[in-house]
Amino acid sequence: MQAANRWALAALACLCALLAALAARALADTSEAFAQRSRDNERELQRLRQEQQRHVQLEQQMLQAKQDAEAAMLAKGEFLATMSHEIRTPLNGIIPMLEMVAQGPLAAEQREMLNTASESSRALFRIVDDILDYSKLEAQRLELEITTFNLRELLDSLLQLMQRSAQHKGLRIDLVLDPAVRLAVRGDPVRLRQILSNLMVNAIKFTERGGIQVHVRRMGETNAQHLLRFEVRDTGIGIDADQQERLFSAFTQADASTTRLYGGTGLGLAICKRIIDLMHGRIGLDSIPGQGSTFWFEIPLLKVIGDLRAPAHGIQPRVLLVSTDARLRQRLELVLPNWGFEVRSVDTVQEALDLLRSAGTPQHWHAVVGDLPSLRLGVAALQRAGGDHRLVWLHGDAPLPTELHDSPRVVSRQASDAALRAALSEPVIATPPAGQLPPVAAMQAPPPQTLQDKDAGLAGARVLLVEDNPVNLLVAQKLLAVIGCEVDTAINGQLALDKLHAASYQAVLMDCQMPVLDGYAATRHWREHEAATDAARLPIIAMTANAMAGDRQRCLDAGMDDYLSKPISREGLQACLLRWCRPAFDNVVESRPAEPVAVEEAPASAAQTTSVPVLDREVLDELREIAGAETATIIDVFLDDTTPLVRQLQEAAVVPDLEQLRELAHSLKSASANVGALALSAAARRVELAARAGRIERPAVMVALIIAEFARARLALIGYQSDMRSAQAMRA
Repeated sequence: MQAANRWALAALACLCALLAALAARALADTSEAFAQRSRDNERELQRLRQEQQRHVQLEQQMLQAKQDAEAAMLAKGEFLATMSHEIRTPLNGIIPMLEMVAQGPLAAEQREMLNTASESSRALFRIVDDILDYSKLEAQRLELEITTFNLRELLDSLLQLMQRSAQHKGLRIDLVLDPAVRLAVRGDPVRLRQILSNLMVNAIKFTERGGIQVHVRRMGETNAQHLLRFEVRDTGIGIDADQQERLFSAFTQADASTTRLYGGTGLGLAICKRIIDLMHGRIGLDSIPGQGSTFWFEIPLLKVIGDLRAPAHGIQPRVLLVSTDARLRQRLELVLPNWGFEVRSVDTVQEALDLLRSAGTPQHWHAVVGDLPSLRLGVAALQRAGGDHRLVWLHGDAPLPTELHDSPRVVSRQASDAALRAALSEPVIATPPAGQLPPVAAMQAPPPQTLQDKDAGLAGARVLLVEDNPVNLLVAQKLLAVIGCEVDTAINGQLALDKLHAASYQAVLMDCQMPVLDGYAATRHWREHEAATDAARLPIIAMTANAMAGDRQRCLDAGMDDYLSKPISREGLQACLLRWCRPAFDNVVESRPAEPVAVEEAPASAAQTTSVPVLDREVLDELREIAGAETATIIDVFLDDTTPLVRQLQEAAVVPDLEQLRELAHSLKSASANVGALALSAAARRVELAARAGRIERPAVMVALIIAEFARARLALIGYQSDMRSAQAMRA
């Protein structure tokens, strides 16, 4: 029994050992599996980490590549802009100098070479302008301005500008404006003019016979904007279909021979496309080689609240058209309403006679337009019936009837629209109301003065010009150079005193408000020096934008001898210098200080309005006669300097710092007046007067009005620069 128990215990022990071994083996297998799985997980985790790191590196590389690409694009734009400016700077010296040389006596061969140099420099200038515009677009620095403008006026001025170039090639330009197009719109008129000008210049360039038509029509509208389609159609060389796809790319023309034959950079259409993209529009073309091209673009323009489809001028004058030519009637029925005329067309002379006899009064019809090829034998009858009306005759290739040889209003059927419009327009003579006519003495011309004597009297006179404003400095330098003076400059009163101690001058033109040392203090210091050294009195002439009686007296009290109010005219400056530089001319020009127009000092309110224009182009035209192509540079300097000045005005209005407001407004007033920005000058003057009186109720509002006027003046000045470049391009 005991043995059996021992065997049982031994068996049980063996079984337990076996089970333990099996369990240990299973545990070992499990541990090994876990270890293997752990190793696998570790490898997978490592792989995932590596993959993640690779993705991070790829993302960093992509981001770096994107940043490099953007930096390269910006660098290219910066490079183009910098180079364009660097090239423009010497060109601004070349072109005016060539113009001045051309005014002197030259042999025929010399003049021909000079004209070639002038045309080449202007061509280079246009190329640089294109590159500059393109670089601004590439660098994303070109911003659109939004302002209200009249679409009809923009189109008329542009066509008038292009007319001479087209007529030089024997081409005609027509405008077809859809009557549904509203004329008052909001947008960027400068860029719209640039697009249309570019397309029209191309059309004229690539067209040898036929003409160019500009079509404008309304495609649709929303509550806030109009969608307009502009088309420029020509009868030129046309463009192949495979070349049309790449025509709007930069530096691209139809083929290499086009560049050699017609010139240009191939940037114009690329610039147009970029600008139209900024306007959220689209551009395209339809062309048939040998028959012509139609370049079109569609852009949205904002509505003007309360705008009208046509300007309100009372009752529209009526025009009676007599013609059997359906195409001629269709064209005039589209064109004449755009000029403010109501058109009635008839086929026969009899119908015209019936309408004229039933009119009741001669004023019922403003004009009668007779198409001579359609009238045949009815000319005499129409003359008798329409004797009290304005008769305009359209003639073709046939000889004129004998009775019309002396008629002042005979227009060719192939003439430009401008010629027909001139024949239809009445001359306007403005007559003052009764009781407001000037007295006879006021209407008489002043005694004549010999300009040659004046110029001879000032030739070689050394004048020190003391002025801190760059625009005023450039303008005054040009004026003095034109009248024959030798000019030295100083930008503040201290530098002026240093130059007066170092050299001798016949006169000093002294600005009153300048940094470091103003004109009043500088004059007092010099008068003290003259008294201490017993020196002869040097004529010092105030040259300031202040035009009030108290300001003139302040200048005289400081020791100044005379007073010139800005903007300064050539005649006023010349007469003033003659008074003080050459006493021998006293018998020609009266030797006494000119009395400026006294302006009453009165504080102005922000709500005060003015009827002065945004831009007086006559001021710029006069400046252009003196400075030539440098007028554009003067405008650029004004715009560059005024932007930070306006910002300083805003900061001074927040405090408010009345003295700072007065000084800044004074500087802005004179500079803007010199470039013809009269509305801006008036707004600055109101701020100056109010600050001087110490009564500005809402300075931020008054400065906001200055900002608005500066925006309007900026657009007008840029438009004037664009007109200058276009006129130069037409002359070239």
